[in-house]
Amino acid sequence: MLLSLLLAWAAVICTAMTALKFVARISKNRSLNRFFRSCHIPFGVLLLITGGIHGLLAGNAAGATLADFQLAPVLLTWNAGTVCLLLAAALGATYLLRRRLKRYWMPAHRALTAALIVCLTLHIAAVGIRLPAVLTGAGETAAQTETLPAASSAASGDSAVSSAASGDSSASSAASGDFAVSSAASGDSSASSAASGDSAVSSAASGDSAVSSGVVTFSGAQLQDGTYQGSADGYKGTVTVSVTVAGGQVTAVQVVSESDTPNFFSRAESVLDEIISGQSLEVDTVTGATFSSAGLINAVADALRGAVTSGTLQVTDIDLSSVSRRG
Repeated sequence: MLLSLLLAWAAVICTAMTALKFVARISKNRSLNRFFRSCHIPFGVLLLITGGIHGLLAGNAAGATLADFQLAPVLLTWNAGTVCLLLAAALGATYLLRRRLKRYWMPAHRALTAALIVCLTLHIAAVGIRLPAVLTGAGETAAQTETLPAASSAASGDSAVSSAASGDSSASSAASGDFAVSSAASGDSSASSAASGDSAVSSAASGDSAVSSGVVTFSGAQLQDGTYQGSADGYKGTVTVSVTVAGGQVTAVQVVSESDTPNFFSRAESVLDEIISGQSLEVDTVTGATFSSAGLINAVADALRGAVTSGTLQVTDIDLSSVSRRG
């Protein structure tokens, strides 16, 4: 969520501002020391507020709305970000108890500060440095566009035209004033010449791939039966699937491994039903689970690359550049 990302950066800035008080003190610069001493406590309070709210929002998917929002799905799991929040709370506690701790409170306060900086560095290294798209003018992650080999045919003396996505077909005229057009299997179209005085035209239905009689295709390509495995990036890590092809069509897709947030990944799995029922990879991602559903679509496409015997798999181009991840 964008708000979570902004709060993450606010917490980082607050941490830096509170830690600079010790740097200013060591430098013995009175002006700097006075400035950072005056803002040390306000930034400490802001650190607790921004860090806490960021933790509550961080487990929600990038495209989550208020209707999808869930409270603290990640905060209650142990990670470097959770430790950062606990250390920040401990820093506040040592300050409030400084009179009871007496001469021990300052060494403890400084040790906790050093530990917070280390944990924050580890947390940033784990999740990566991300900037809001509104500041960079570009997406935080590269678009995951699946590019599959395109099939093209060329025969001696004949002209062949590879079909575009959505399965368009074209015909070329034959010699001797007669013409014949035959649609090719797997979404490709090629010219074929008819015998002198004979003409035959077979046309594909509007918007569908041209398919020869008896040939079964999946998403514009002819597939070889078997079981294939493929992987792609999901929301939090790699998504791996096993795809079963029988009779030239996809009959089953099984998730082998994934590490995404369970609530959102289970929602994203609905794209698998759409792929099987429509026998196509040109399906939309699931709102609120964009990265997980995109990972599933791309993983199935990756698996089927090894199954294509002819034609070109038509796959939805999934542009994630405008979709922000959590901070």
